[in-house]
Amino acid sequence: MKKIKKTLLILILLGTIGLLTLVGIDLYVRMSTEADIIEIDDLIDDYDYILVLGAGIYPDGTPSPMLKERLDRAIEIYEENPESKIIVSGDHIDITHDEVNAMKNYMANEGIPSNDIFMDHAGISTYDSLYRAKHIFDAKKVVVVTQKYHLHRALYIGKQMDLEVLGVDAQDKVYSGQFYRDIREFLARVKDFAKCTVKPTSKFGGDAVPVSKGGNFTNDKEYILIENIKDGSEIYETKMTEINRVKKILNELEFKEDVSVKKFTYTLTMNDDLRYELDVEKNTVLVRREKDVAILNEEDSKFFLELVEFITTQT
Repeated sequence: MKKIKKTLLILILLGTIGLLTLVGIDLYVRMSTEADIIEIDDLIDDYDYILVLGAGIYPDGTPSPMLKERLDRAIEIYEENPESKIIVSGDHIDITHDEVNAMKNYMANEGIPSNDIFMDHAGISTYDSLYRAKHIFDAKKVVVVTQKYHLHRALYIGKQMDLEVLGVDAQDKVYSGQFYRDIREFLARVKDFAKCTVKPTSKFGGDAVPVSKGGNFTNDKEYILIENIKDGSEIYETKMTEINRVKKILNELEFKEDVSVKKFTYTLTMNDDLRYELDVEKNTVLVRREKDVAILNEEDSKFFLELVEFITTQT
């Protein structure tokens, strides 16, 4: 009986020491990064990237409320410094789950230039996102955007990667299930504290993508980018239904040589190699390919107008 009691006491003691160790690690990670969480107004415009960490998306490819908060906050930061660049880092390893295009679609269609948005398709964890920011995107100074409960771990990892990191809290509302997220995050802080002592390489590699290459270098093979030449506004689209419809329309057009000097209002780029110019006349879309022009029928013109929400009033 005494032997059993002694064993139990030893187990309780070891368990208590283990728990205190975990709590101590968690406290250290949080306290060592608290001062690096700042307000947008306190940012100095000398960072390489705004790094937005991925989160859940809906089946239709739209961001979840938590992810939307992160994207909206990053947009606020960008608008304060339009010379900055953005990395959207999330899980796109499985073709059926694509966080990064959902993030880029949202930001580009909120007015952020597509070429200023870099996609990290292999940001499958917070550790991978920070590791890849340094080793793939050649970042040195990074502003990390996520909810505060998540920021401490992201900033700690960044510091261990020898990045200069600051964090901006994206959270504007309280979500249900936060207690379970806090428990999960507690364990994740401990896990990544240990991981940072070893600093393993990211599970997925890749060639370097310096900022000089531009964000469109990281686009998927299949995308549409339409730009308004007059004001620089863009529409960025990766939904295959829209892409296939545009392909079909363009492939079936009958182009005729046009010698006019009319300046078209829009450019349409597909997959970074097919380039067209577009214009609108009385709700009809004109398409120019080099020196040839084609006119879309009423149905196809309506599709293009709805796709990009063209301003059809001509000056």
